Amino acid sequence: MATNTLSILKPSVNNLTVRILVRAAGLDFEERDMWGKKGTPEFLQKDPADLTPLLEEAGLPNGSLWESCAIMQYLCNKHGLDRFYPKDPAERAMVDSAMFYLIGTFYPLLARATYPTLGFPQYPGETATSDAGDDTKAQAQQDAEAALAAPLEAFRKFFLSGSEFIGGAVHAFCGYVDHVKSQNA
Repeated sequence: MATNTLSILKPSVNNLTVRILVRAAGLDFEERDMWGKKGTPEFLQKDPADLTPLLEEAGLPNGSLWESCAIMQYLCNKHGLDRFYPKDPAERAMVDSAMFYLIGTFYPLLARATYPTLGFPQYPGETATSDAGDDTKAQAQQDAEAALAAPLEAFRKFFLSGSEFIGGAVHAFCGYVDHVKSQNA
């Protein structure tokens, strides 16, 4: 059995980032696709937030950890993957800043802009889950799209010095991985 088990949803960018990191780091892992299987009592016992990716590992308190950024930070810290998550406080702060921006600002806007079109369920409290009219829902989606467009290029340049995000993903941690790998090649 693999050292790490990742419960994932394949279409998810957040899941993809952890999957890329695990592969780039050469860590032993097993993937479990949870499409249509989340929300079960067994899954909720491991992950009461009902989120993927979910890392299962014997050394973790309660045996599991969710949230992509927390998983990547943990794996880098545990395995000494300084090339992906630098020890230098200033460099690490840049990676942390990019990750916090993405999970706190960018990803919520991305979900608002794309989930309705993709047919993915929205998070509770979003306009798309309300009784608002179609015009209001469409305007909320357009507003999120507009909010995403302007800062993306500046964000990429500021955090990644012009490096591209891996696979077109929006996750700066993986973009940073790509940047570091190209600098060390």
